Amino acid sequence: MPLLDIARDADAAPSSGGLLRGWRKRALMTQEELAERAGLNVRTVRRLENGGLWQPRTRSIVLLAQALGLDGEERALLAAVTRGLPGEGEGPAGSGTATTVIVPRQLPADVAALAGREGELAALEGDRTAPVVSVEGMAGTGKTALAVHAAHRLAPGFPGGQLFVNLHGHARATLPVEPGAALARLLRALGVPGQDVPEHLDDRAALYRSVLAEREVLIVLDDAADEHQILPLLPAGPGCRVIVTSRRRLSGLADVANLPLDVLPAAAAIALFTRVAGPERVADVPDEVLAEVVERCGRLPLAVRVAAARLREHATWSVHHLLDRLAGDRLAELRAGRHDVAAALDLSYDRLSPGLRRAYRLLGTHPGGGDLGAGAAAGLLGTSARQAERLLDELLEVHLLRETAPGRYRLHGLVREHASRARPCPGD
Repeated sequence: MPLLDIARDADAAPSSGGLLRGWRKRALMTQEELAERAGLNVRTVRRLENGGLWQPRTRSIVLLAQALGLDGEERALLAAVTRGLPGEGEGPAGSGTATTVIVPRQLPADVAALAGREGELAALEGDRTAPVVSVEGMAGTGKTALAVHAAHRLAPGFPGGQLFVNLHGHARATLPVEPGAALARLLRALGVPGQDVPEHLDDRAALYRSVLAEREVLIVLDDAADEHQILPLLPAGPGCRVIVTSRRRLSGLADVANLPLDVLPAAAAIALFTRVAGPERVADVPDEVLAEVVERCGRLPLAVRVAAARLREHATWSVHHLLDRLAGDRLAELRAGRHDVAAALDLSYDRLSPGLRRAYRLLGTHPGGGDLGAGAAAGLLGTSARQAERLLDELLEVHLLRETAPGRYRLHGLVREHASRARPCPGD
């Protein structure tokens, strides 16, 4: 079909709406199919075809041009009509660089199944009203596994792609990723050439929001250090969704749904242990013995996986032998390859302030490991009840402490063992 005939499909003179509608019909696509192929919201396609967007975003036009398979002449005509689409071989604003439209698929490999997280998974999949969900909990609760598994299941609803960034909020020998560096990576993943990434943080954040404004993209921000690291990475458009994982409660962000992860229920912990160890390794083992094994692991998913992996790797071990070993130095036993419960807790401890590290160590000496209130904590810490309460709240914020009842606190068993043997850091 001649170009001008396409352009006059709806109007007497060439218009972007007429061009796009004609090319879409030529490609035998509905508006919904074109929106899905371009990674845009169908409302955007409708408004463009109906002339409802007087100044369409350049990125939206580029995405539609690629989805429609336009050639150089067609791109040139659309560029003249919209005054925004780069011609063949041009980048944004006539920069002379090639424009590459990318639909990112960055999610890590999915896990086969998640034991005992059906409720949390349903919450992540079902609540589309919350643009940002923070999956939070202590080290080893399986936050990343849950976020990635949920993202794989949600991915078909985000045709604009899926982004994944490890922010290294708690990584050994690696500082947390600066927001500006994270934005540069995200922009390049979305097709912005490196030379077009602005220098300053605010400009990068603005461009990032602009690129995502008309797209439906799922973004997973893993292992966030705090709110300041996250805030510049949040899109503003209604079509995007963000899943954050963090060991810290991100209460400083507006409109964030917090999804806390606790240890597993006993039945789910036994199922996880059985799957990792192999059903043949636990055949004929009484349920009460398996229950005792996972209890000595604190029903912490990381600890359960490590214990099961050790049983699987040692062909001469029985479940009873593993149980005997876990009766001693549990943290020394719960280490297999790169998976190490003590090392994971070390990373949380290292990120604390000196005063909070001291409080953590002293709380580890609480006899019996039972609940304690602010008064008992004040005596243990050698401070006032008000100051003790503040320190307890700060440890609660980073999920190194549990609140069992109003004003009552308890350390998880493995955390208490770690705290009791933690050493001051240089400068404490």
